[in-house]
Amino acid sequence: MPVPVDDAVAVSYEDRYVYLISGWHDFGNVNLVQRYDVETDTWVQATPTPGRAVFGHAGGIVDNTIVYCDGVAVAPHPNRRRDFVASNECFAGIIDATDGRRIDWRKLNPHPGEARYRMAAAGSAAHDAVMFVGGSENPYNYDGIGYDGEASSPAADAFLFSLETNSWQEVDVEGPATMDHRGLVAFRGGWLIVGGMLDDQIVTGDVTRLVLEEAGD
Repeated sequence: MPVPVDDAVAVSYEDRYVYLISGWHDFGNVNLVQRYDVETDTWVQATPTPGRAVFGHAGGIVDNTIVYCDGVAVAPHPNRRRDFVASNECFAGIIDATDGRRIDWRKLNPHPGEARYRMAAAGSAAHDAVMFVGGSENPYNYDGIGYDGEASSPAADAFLFSLETNSWQEVDVEGPATMDHRGLVAFRGGWLIVGGMLDDQIVTGDVTRLVLEEAGD
């Protein structure tokens, strides 16, 4: 890719394109949106994100609309080293039907509660919504210890952003709270969480299926 990134949001579009949104590059975050075309094996730059450049954010796509939230931004200071701070910004990006490099980014209200780091997220055409699950309110390094030196804990709740109503809905989910995710898998009217990190920095290999009550749970 033109600018290598990690901890970025990745979404697929039209079974052909992969969009990488923001993420960490080398020494800091970038606000880039990079699109890969699997048919031509080429990369192009798409419309950058208008918000803070972040890593560890989460997002999904429904039809031609990307929704992403949260993550960690870099906060500079005049007399000491930079900090890594949670960001509660959320955005929806509408991919242009005639030119997929163009994205109409629109700012959304934050989801309920505190900003999250490394939630699991995915879009669902069946619900016309993007689901966000778990994550942690305390951003952390790879070992699950926060940048503040405190052990991070996973959040047990979930949020659903409805594209029809342009609003957030809090969702109750069963099973253990998890964090340290990259994505959520939409599957047969529900979602799958694969792996993650539990309390006490324990890594799990479990797979959990989530189904909304209105979807027949």
